[in-house]
Amino acid sequence: MPCELEQDSVKTFPGLTLFSKRGSACRKPTAVYLPPKHLATNHALNVVLWLHGFYVKDHRYLLHSDAARVREQVLGSGKDVVLIAPFLGYEYLDAKKEFEGDYSVAALEGEKWGERYLDEVLAALARFQNPSTPPALDIKNLVIACHSGGGGGMRKLVGTLGKYQSRLKECWGFDCLYGKKIVPDDATFWYQWVSGQGGRPLHIVYGPSTLPQSVKLYLMGRGKATSQGNKADPPRAPLNNLHVTIGHYETYSTHGQTVKVGSYIDSVVDDLMTRPSPKARPSTKPAKSFVEQAADNLLANFIFVEQDDIHYFIARAFFLSKLRSAPF
Repeated sequence: MPCELEQDSVKTFPGLTLFSKRGSACRKPTAVYLPPKHLATNHALNVVLWLHGFYVKDHRYLLHSDAARVREQVLGSGKDVVLIAPFLGYEYLDAKKEFEGDYSVAALEGEKWGERYLDEVLAALARFQNPSTPPALDIKNLVIACHSGGGGGMRKLVGTLGKYQSRLKECWGFDCLYGKKIVPDDATFWYQWVSGQGGRPLHIVYGPSTLPQSVKLYLMGRGKATSQGNKADPPRAPLNNLHVTIGHYETYSTHGQTVKVGSYIDSVVDDLMTRPSPKARPSTKPAKSFVEQAADNLLANFIFVEQDDIHYFIARAFFLSKLRSAPF
């Protein structure tokens, strides 16, 4: 049986929610969402391929219960976007606070995995729309977006898009740069990808848990740091298609009032990175690298509002923001 999609049995959410059928030959269990604005007669699709992180129990949970609430963001953006989300496994903390589960992004780096997966889902969507005469669906604009542990998947997937590589417009990563121990590390990998042949604009938004690698990528992109974490001397030219932003609340509600927080422009972030922590004490340990010290300074000086929720806030608010400003 080829990969097949069926409509969600819970039909209260606006638009059309589909899930891959149990037992059908899909490369990954998959969730698909088409907002009310999408017309079935539109065969040139704007696709956002979403790669989730840990704590997602199955592909239905991803759209029904996950705190990123990706369907809501697509609906709220008002854009004609087809959301496609493969299920990558369920990872969770056990009673000993150790990770258990089967979350894995290893398969995504297979030869042309991304092309074959998108071919499969588009064919399944076409058969759902018209079983007797499936329309010839194609991708006009493609964005890969990820949250948390999905960053590893995005890193693997960008090299496997095949014929869809030319349709890739941007990559969006939300609190997703954890890879320091792999070679090259996440910051170096993405810097090389963006600046290399075929690179695309990359937008990264980060919180405290992904701050070290994100700060490194930010400083490399600004021409201020090397891949070894040292200060670039002389500075290099900045990359115009690399955007690394600290996660912050533009507005939030507290005690019945809406509070406005100013946007953090690069000059403010730069200042916080160079300002020593007021609580810093003399240390006999070896001096930290330029990037490590900048990350420490920023973490000490920047206040993340409601820090326990910032990880999913970044996924929700900045995914919505990127959708609204998307070039399609």
